[in-house]
Amino acid sequence: MSHKIALVLVPTFIHTIEQRICSGIAEAFSDQAIRVIFAPLQYLPESAAQLDRCLWIHHQFRALQPSVLIGYGGGLGYVSGNGSYEKILALYQGIPIVNIGSAVPDVANVLVDNFDGMYELMVDVVARRSTARFLYLSGPVGNVDSQIRQHALYRAFEESGRSSTDIEVLVGNFTTLAARTLIDAYLAAGSWADVIVCGNDLSAKGVLDSLKAHGIECPGQCWVTGYDDFEYAAAMLPGLTTVHFPAKALGKLAGEQALALLVKPTQRLVDRVVKGAPVFRETTDNSPPTVSNHDQNLSEQWALIYQRDNKSRKLDLLRLLKAQVPLAEVMVSAKAPLAELEVDQLSLFLLTHPEDGSRFFSEINLAGQGTNIPYAQPVIPLSFLEPVSSGNYSLICTLEFDDEHFGYMVASCAPDAAEFIEVIGVQLSEALHADALVRTSEHYRQLNEMNARMASLGSLVCGVAHEINTPIGTGKLAASSLLTATHALQAQISNNSMTRSNFDAYLTDAIEYAEIIFQSLSRAANLISNFKLVSVDQTGEAKRIFDLGDYLTSVLVSLRHQLKGTQVELITDFESGIVVDTYPGAVAQVVTNLFMNALAHGFDDGELAGTIEMRLKKTRSGFELSTQDNGKGANAAIVKQIFDPFFTTTRGKGGSGLGMHIVYNLLSQKLFWTIEVQSAQGNGFRALLKPAARHQSFEASAVDLVEPNS
Repeated sequence: MSHKIALVLVPTFIHTIEQRICSGIAEAFSDQAIRVIFAPLQYLPESAAQLDRCLWIHHQFRALQPSVLIGYGGGLGYVSGNGSYEKILALYQGIPIVNIGSAVPDVANVLVDNFDGMYELMVDVVARRSTARFLYLSGPVGNVDSQIRQHALYRAFEESGRSSTDIEVLVGNFTTLAARTLIDAYLAAGSWADVIVCGNDLSAKGVLDSLKAHGIECPGQCWVTGYDDFEYAAAMLPGLTTVHFPAKALGKLAGEQALALLVKPTQRLVDRVVKGAPVFRETTDNSPPTVSNHDQNLSEQWALIYQRDNKSRKLDLLRLLKAQVPLAEVMVSAKAPLAELEVDQLSLFLLTHPEDGSRFFSEINLAGQGTNIPYAQPVIPLSFLEPVSSGNYSLICTLEFDDEHFGYMVASCAPDAAEFIEVIGVQLSEALHADALVRTSEHYRQLNEMNARMASLGSLVCGVAHEINTPIGTGKLAASSLLTATHALQAQISNNSMTRSNFDAYLTDAIEYAEIIFQSLSRAANLISNFKLVSVDQTGEAKRIFDLGDYLTSVLVSLRHQLKGTQVELITDFESGIVVDTYPGAVAQVVTNLFMNALAHGFDDGELAGTIEMRLKKTRSGFELSTQDNGKGANAAIVKQIFDPFFTTTRGKGGSGLGMHIVYNLLSQKLFWTIEVQSAQGNGFRALLKPAARHQSFEASAVDLVEPNS
């Protein structure tokens, strides 16, 4: 291949450091006839087995014959350390390599000086607070960067004539939550520090949050410093004094080193070090810049607008994927919004496994067109490898979900859109995973239909997957809502606009969402433990004594949110004092299935208006539990087959036909309750459950609902 390629491996485009590093690399190559390809790979895993499953994409990269490789080892090895990263680099033997961060042997390293910038900052702070009590909030145990920054503080302290042993140290983990928790406990214990030096900006934010919560003014009563100078450091109230992490300079120097290796690949380059510089702001009683903030405010507003529009585009794409629209149609629909982001090229290369055992990649481009390419052949279009001068980034994003890989995505886009492309890759991976599950379930269903309606292991898996989707989906939706509410609260805190009513409303929502998540996960666990029930296996969960009405109420708490946004109302009337000795998980699953059946079949998943009523009352034989709706109902032919396995009226729309069959098995083999189903077309649906008489065989009936005055 005659084209010169510089391959850049980074963990992600989501974070500012990676964005700045890539910006510096792109600047270094801006006047060169070389194609720079950026590949976000996520953080490398610690496990050797997991790492082995990541190697497939590097074999594809190797086939591109890159002229030089630039790796952000400090990011890729953040979780695993250098071990996994060095194993990856070994795959590129014979190719010149430049590494950024955390020195690696036998390659050209571009490193960050964690000492000088921190030292300069500490000299200034110690000189101005010569008698103050200092506290250092470190990073994780063994983190070399944090240790060097701590040593810089010690050096400045000792040079001022004070002993470094006077500095208190708390061990953090570079996160906001951990820092706030540590300082909360520190202050609650009656301890005090006049100056709190943090190993990074996220920790400093947690410290400032804690001080504010305790009514301690910064800088009036306590000074705080950080390290990194992320974009939020200047936006904090008060602005954070910190040390600028020279990410863009690192990237530019790495690019320059790579260009030098392209000229002379065999030369041994000396490791280069880039220094940070202190940035003084209000948290150390420094006056803010006197320059007008108009341009900065305007820039921030445009950034917010850009983020808002990006979120809208992400949601539009996510809706297409959730609707299970064919990927070719998704690509065509995405072409216009992607053009707004200056995405001039995007292609999917999906790994395909035909039944003959061969493997190839299916390409799909923004026109919805594509070709099949042998697996062994490099699948990057030649047009993608041509040198460009537009300033756009060239990206390769893997399409992976857990241990599955589905291929990869190639894109050419404006630098600001790189994060968006990466998110598209994640969403596509989830959609491909879900589609694979659907196709697997459909395959199992077809096999089981051939076995005279007897559920084999494949059908059991399919059935459980179908039923467990409800609690998992419920919990996922609640978690997503909680995350959105938390981000909104965080934004209010950041811009100092939070009110007591905002916070109270957040607490109310958070408690509700947490309860939904807990109950959904509990129910999912029960469903899994009851897996064998479908095959008439009674070795599930243990019996226990509980109040049936109270338990039904708790189950429905986690189901009510399914009605949000619909015109369907849930009405419950549960008589208290009905105590049963049975299996609560089975009860929850039966009630859940009946509820979801009513919503899906009676009201077209909430598209129609109506009511679902659940009532529980005492009787001489124990109790009667009824579920009734005023939805579409069903005709006599459907009612007579309602308990048959794999019978469904929503084939192709997500229905597996196992819901009521599982209800039948649970009632007959686990709970020993009877069920009577009544329905008529256009006249709703009613299920009546009762405990079976002792030593009496199980009874189930499905009859037409008697029309009024007939």
